[in-house]
Amino acid sequence: MRETYLDTPCGKIKGVSSEGVNCFLGIRYANADRFEYAKEITHWDGVYEALNYGAAPIQMRTYEKYRNENAHYEVEFLKDVKVEYSEDCLFLNIWTPENAKDCPVLVVIYGGGNMKGHTNEKEFDGTEFAKRGIVVVTLNYRVNVFGLMAIKELEKPDGRCGNFIYYDQHTAFNFIRHNIASFGGNPDNMTLIGQSAGAASCETQIKSPLNKGYFKNAIIQSSAGFSTVIKGKENREELYELWSKVYDKTGCQSMEELKTISAEQLFDAYMDIAAQNQLAYANFVYDENFTGASKNQPCDINIICGMTSEDTMPLIFYVMMRLLAKKQKGHADTYSYYFCRQLPGDNLGAWHSSDLWYTYGALDKCWRPFTLEDRELSDTMMKYFVNFIRTGNPNGGTLPEWPSYKGNRKAFMHFDIGECKAKKPKLSQILQNTFGKKTLESGF
Repeated sequence: MRETYLDTPCGKIKGVSSEGVNCFLGIRYANADRFEYAKEITHWDGVYEALNYGAAPIQMRTYEKYRNENAHYEVEFLKDVKVEYSEDCLFLNIWTPENAKDCPVLVVIYGGGNMKGHTNEKEFDGTEFAKRGIVVVTLNYRVNVFGLMAIKELEKPDGRCGNFIYYDQHTAFNFIRHNIASFGGNPDNMTLIGQSAGAASCETQIKSPLNKGYFKNAIIQSSAGFSTVIKGKENREELYELWSKVYDKTGCQSMEELKTISAEQLFDAYMDIAAQNQLAYANFVYDENFTGASKNQPCDINIICGMTSEDTMPLIFYVMMRLLAKKQKGHADTYSYYFCRQLPGDNLGAWHSSDLWYTYGALDKCWRPFTLEDRELSDTMMKYFVNFIRTGNPNGGTLPEWPSYKGNRKAFMHFDIGECKAKKPKLSQILQNTFGKKTLESGF
C-alpha cells in the first residue's frame, strides 16, 4: 500500500493505492449546523488527508443504551466495525481504478429506514467495482431527528423545512459533479444506486428537478416504486404537530436552546416520543423539489430494480416494482431482478439487504461460509451491473439475456446459484414469503 496524491478543484488530496485501486476516505463534502442546510465545500487549505472514514451520523448505535449487539444487521454488517458518530458527518469516500480517466461513476446511498446507516458498513466497499473500471462514491447524510426535524420555527423564508436528508444528498451530488473528473470519473456518466430507504431516496432524487441531468442510470434495490406509488401531498401541519412533541420533550424554550443542547439530549427526546410511532417520524415534508408532483412522473433514464425472495414485504415490493416498470414504459428501459439465493450460515434465506454482499463483491468481508458458487453468482451480478453502469443496458458478452419490461413480457432476472435466468417469479411463492414466514425487522 502506498500514498497517492491528486489535485482537485478544492485543493490537493492524499489517499492510498493498493492492488490497482486508489482509495480516498472521509472527504468532507459539506458543512451544516444543526437544523441548517448543507453548504458545499469548495476549497481546503494544504493537503487533505483522505485516509480514514469520516464520522457517521448519530443514530441508535451511537449510544450504548440503545445498542443491540445481537440484532441481525448489527451482526451481519457492523460486527467489529469501529465508528465515530457525530452531527458533523457530511463525508464521502471514493474508490477509483489507478490511472482512471473518464470512468463511469457509481454513487451509493445507504438504507436504514431514514433512522440509521453509514458508509463504513462492511458491504459498501467500492474496491471490486473499481477493479472493474468503475469510480465508486459512498456518502453519509444526516438521519432521524437530525435529518428530518420539522417545526414551524425552523421554516425558511423560501418555504423549506426539514428534509435535510434529501438536501444533504443533493449537496453531495453537486460536490461529486464538481470534483469527480479529477479522480478520473466522468460527471456526465453517473449512476445512482440505493437500497431500502436508500432506494426510496434514489427514486426520489432521480425524479427531482434539482437533479435533472445529473444521472444517466439508476439501480433501485428493495423499495423500487415507492416514490411512484406514494403520492406527494401537503402534510406540513401534520408533521409540524408530530415534531413539536419532540421539541416539547427536550424542555427547550427557544430555537437557540434547541440548537445548542447536547446531541444526546436531543436524541433521547426523539427516541422517547418517536419510538412509539417510528413510521410517522420517517416522513418528509411536502416539498416541490422532492415530494411534489414531479416525483410521480416517469424518468427518462434506464433503471434496474430488484428485490429478494424473503424481503421485508415481498408482495408489496413486487407490486411496486411492476408499477414502476409500467410507469417507465415508453420513456426508458426498466430491468427487474429477483434475488433468491438462500444464504449459507442460517435459515433466513434471501433476507432484506442480503443481495448487497453480492452487488458489491464483498463476500470476503462476511462471516458466512460462502461457496465457489456464491462467488460466481456475485461475479455474474457485478458483470450485469457494470454493463448497466457503463451503457444503461446490463446485457453484453456471453451473459444470458436480461430482457427489459416490454409489452406482456414481465420477466425478472432470477439471481441464484447455478445459471441465472430471466423468468416470471411465481406469485404463489411471493405470497408464501409474505404471509408464511417471519421477516426481519424492517427499515434497514
